[in-house]
Amino acid sequence: MYVPTFQVNISASIVAAYAAAMSSVTGAVQLANFLRDRSRIRVSVQRDMELLGDPRYRGMTLTMVTVVNVGRRPVTITNVGAFYLYPGKAFIITDCNPKIPCELTEGKRLMALADQSDINFAKIESWQAYDAVGRTHALRVAPWHISIYSRVRRRLHWRRESSKSPN
Repeated sequence: MYVPTFQVNISASIVAAYAAAMSSVTGAVQLANFLRDRSRIRVSVQRDMELLGDPRYRGMTLTMVTVVNVGRRPVTITNVGAFYLYPGKAFIITDCNPKIPCELTEGKRLMALADQSDINFAKIESWQAYDAVGRTHALRVAPWHISIYSRVRRRLHWRRESSKSPN
């Protein structure tokens, strides 16, 4: 009985093109996984809030700063606050639910409440949340050119102050 044989010739350039295409697809998938799996924090602010049912906040108008983990990695939030434009200082909001430091897993949120009468909203540069690794997650509210000018002046001030102090 005769068995037919087939001979297929594949050139090296076809194999190289196939390997290049597969490695490009694999690289794109790996990059997409890296970007999807990183930690991402969103900071939002709501003004003119009232809290009902809690006697501690009776008669107060509150500002609520919400910090949400929209990424996949857990993040531990250590502080929530804001920076005023230079020469103003920063402030930290201590009334947080859940209490800080707080680990935020995927989709979890933290709310910080502050009395609105203590805050000058016209002078705020950015609202910020700080994590345990040292990263700052900010919601910038001042126009970019005013914010950059304020940060440069603040850094120059810090450098002058650190050069004056004896070590």
